[in-house]
Amino acid sequence: MTNQFVTLPSKIRKNLNLSASKIYVIKGEVRVLKNVKVTARNGVRILLVNGVFKSSRLKRSALIFDQGSRLSAKKMHLMAANELLKPVKLADNGGIWFLGNYANASKDGLHLKTNRKNPLSHFSAQLITTNYLGRADSYISPKSGNLIGIGDDIDGFSVLGVGPTEWSIKSIKCNHSADDGIDFANSHVQIMNLEILNPIEDCINASSSRIEIHRSLKLDASKTKNIDRDLFDLETIDGASYIELHPGCSVKLKGVFGDQLVLSSPEMPRPNTRTDNEREYFFSGKIKRAALIYSINED
Repeated sequence: MTNQFVTLPSKIRKNLNLSASKIYVIKGEVRVLKNVKVTARNGVRILLVNGVFKSSRLKRSALIFDQGSRLSAKKMHLMAANELLKPVKLADNGGIWFLGNYANASKDGLHLKTNRKNPLSHFSAQLITTNYLGRADSYISPKSGNLIGIGDDIDGFSVLGVGPTEWSIKSIKCNHSADDGIDFANSHVQIMNLEILNPIEDCINASSSRIEIHRSLKLDASKTKNIDRDLFDLETIDGASYIELHPGCSVKLKGVFGDQLVLSSPEMPRPNTRTDNEREYFFSGKIKRAALIYSINED
């Protein structure tokens, strides 16, 4: 049967194959445990059901790949859904998480410590696309129309303590995330293509991380009434943060560049990076020489 809904268990303890002929549902927290491999066939769809799930430490639906787990995917698509399992244009979930064994890291109540007794994680995919993942600090209830306050917000796509030998996800597209489009904490990864469209807050948040972009980087955080919403937010809690753009990379940026950052590039125009700057930055082109965006000691 095509389009059959399959609800994933809260803990995936055995190797699991995901079929493109089924739609997988996450209600609450789903964790892929260490030494477990998830294989996703081309075109797999996963729905994260919006709303409160008290059994989840994030209190929302989330897909978490634990330290020492593995993913092997081609093209995989994740999206928010309502209780009727219909995709919706509302982000009120915990997003997708990848936890490595490269460095200690923590965010949103999840704490990761390196453990050499555990295997390295390994995450491989041709493309992961996300739509309306994450959780804002408040939202308008679709039932009552009232503004609901939540507290902390959660990013759509989170990478914690992942090293270069653990990461082989080539392309990522994050659309309409509730907080940051993608967040890297204490990680070092290489990505061929990264595209982030219209997050509620920043496009890329990197804390003491190194991200290498090889072929294309497209970030669109066009100006809205929201302030302190940047293309890049680089934090330096445990060390410097770097975003490296390799020679030949196609770059398209639209939005406020970010506070207290340094752009080293012979081709890209110099951005305004003063604190609380709200001037929009534009650049579109293929760079011939490498470019570096970094922060050494400014958060």
